Amino acid sequence: MTSRRISHDKLRIFVHDVFVASGVDDADAEQATDVLMWASLRGVDTHGVRNLKRYYIDSAGGVGRRDGVIRTGAPLTVERDSPTTATTNANGGMGLSASVKTMTMAIDKATTQGVGIVTVRNSTHFGAAGYYAHMATHHDMIGFASTGYLFPNGQPKAVTPFGGLLPMLSTNPLAMACPGSSGPAFILDMSTSVVPVNRIEMLEELGKSLPLGWALDDQHRPTSDPAAFTKVVPLGGATELGGHKGFGLAIAGWILTGLLSGAWREKPDPDRVLGDIKGPVDEFAQEGIGHVFAAMRLDQFGDPDTIKRGLDVMMRKFNESPPAPGFDRVMIPGQPEAECMQNRLHDGIPLSPSTVTDLSSLSKQFGVELDMDK
Repeated sequence: MTSRRISHDKLRIFVHDVFVASGVDDADAEQATDVLMWASLRGVDTHGVRNLKRYYIDSAGGVGRRDGVIRTGAPLTVERDSPTTATTNANGGMGLSASVKTMTMAIDKATTQGVGIVTVRNSTHFGAAGYYAHMATHHDMIGFASTGYLFPNGQPKAVTPFGGLLPMLSTNPLAMACPGSSGPAFILDMSTSVVPVNRIEMLEELGKSLPLGWALDDQHRPTSDPAAFTKVVPLGGATELGGHKGFGLAIAGWILTGLLSGAWREKPDPDRVLGDIKGPVDEFAQEGIGHVFAAMRLDQFGDPDTIKRGLDVMMRKFNESPPAPGFDRVMIPGQPEAECMQNRLHDGIPLSPSTVTDLSSLSKQFGVELDMDK
C-alpha cells in the first residue's frame, strides 16, 4: 500500500466525528481535533492524526497504553487558584482537551494580571506541546508548555538518566512561542531526549532504520533497529556532546510538570501510575502525566508591535545569513513547519499506509465515512 493524501477539511471532519462516536463530548472532540490537525498540517506527523487510534481511541476504549486509559468525560477540576497561578486535576480525562482548557486559563490570567501559569496532574498524552504555546501568540503573548513523567522503577522504551542504565524518564518535551508581526511565530517544540519515542515507532512502521546514537537495546548498545530499542538517551548523548545538559533539561521540565502539579505524590492511585514496572504502593510515584502551561503579555515588557517587528527582523537576519554546505538557507524554529502548513493546506495531508489502515479500521468500527479523495 502506498501513502495517500487527504484534504485537511475532510480529515478534520473525520477525526472529530470519530472522537464523538467514541464517546468524547462534542466540545472536547473539537479541541482534541484541533491539536492533532495542527500537528499534521505542520508536518509533525509523530504527534498528529497518526496517533488518533493508538493513543486516544484505543485508550478510551479500555485497551490502554503506558500513558494510561483515558476516562472519557472526566471533568477538569481546579485544586488551587490564585490571580496568576492554578493547579488542576484532569482526573484521567482526555489530555488534548484538558490542555487546551488549562492553557486558556493561563491566557485568561495573563490577560488580567500580565502572567499566568497553570499546572495539570492526572492527565494523559497531550500531543504536540507547540500547539499550546502557540495559542498564546494570538493574544500578543509569549507561550510556554511542557509535559513530563518519571518512572521511578524504570520502564522499557523510555529515557535513561545521564550516566545511568535504567530508563526512567519520558521524553519530557518543552515548547515556547513568540508572535511575529508579519512573519510566522517563533515556535520551539523539542524533546529533552535525542529523539521522541514515537518518532522511533513511526520509523519502524515505515520500515526505516535509526541513525546510530538515537537509541540503545536492552544490552545498552547503540542500535539502528527500531524494533530492538528499549532506551533513548538524553539530548546530547555523550558528555562531549552535552548529554548532561539534556538530562538537566528533562529534570527541570519534570519539576514544573510532575512535581509542582502534584502528580508526584505519596500513595498515588495505583490505577493511574503508568508503566509496566510498579513499586511499593506507599512510596512516591507519579499519578498520571503532568503538564504546565504559561502565558506572558508582551506589553509587560515593552510595546508589543515593536517586539513583534523585532522578531521579524531577527528572523530575516538569520534567513539572509550564509548557509552551511548542505543547507539551502538558515531557518529558525517554526519556519519550516509554517511552510509545510501552507503546502499541506493546498496539496492535502499525506498519510502513511499504517495510518490509512488505522483510520479505515476506525471508520468501520464507528460507522464514520472516510473519504480519501483529496
